[in-house]
Amino acid sequence: MKIAILSDSHDHIDNLRKVLEQAKGAGAEAVIFCGDMCAPATAKIFAEVELPVYAVFGNCDEDQYQIALRGGAKFKIVGLAEEYHQIELGKRKIAICHYPKLADLLSKTGEYDAVFFGHTHQGGMGNHGKTLLLNPGAVCGIKDGKYDEATFAIYDTDTNSAELDVIK
Repeated sequence: MKIAILSDSHDHIDNLRKVLEQAKGAGAEAVIFCGDMCAPATAKIFAEVELPVYAVFGNCDEDQYQIALRGGAKFKIVGLAEEYHQIELGKRKIAICHYPKLADLLSKTGEYDAVFFGHTHQGGMGNHGKTLLLNPGAVCGIKDGKYDEATFAIYDTDTNSAELDVIK
């Protein structure tokens, strides 16, 4: 199973639409969003793609109720009361959060096949033992206060590996 891993769209709706189409073209069957959508209207874009979406909130997601409401029937907020949440997709146990320090701690427990996070807008990945630790970068394309490449990742549950890609 292929899963699109996204984070930090910060209301960049054009990039969000592009990346969702690009992900579908790459064979993604689901989307994981690691926080910082920002405005509730952005959540509506996920409803257009007709894929299941698993999302956690970030530090810029203030109107969480409206974000959840506008995301549509296949949009699942999986981390309302907690700093992280875990799901199982494609026979893989996955932890999703927004913050890198928490992601690092989760990856070191050995309980997960993969841990996905955002917040820093810097894409990258590594491993702690068998656990893949991945930040897909930022859908908004802003890094260190400047426009840069907008990035995301495609995660393959069959191989427990991912590839970072640029939004085109």
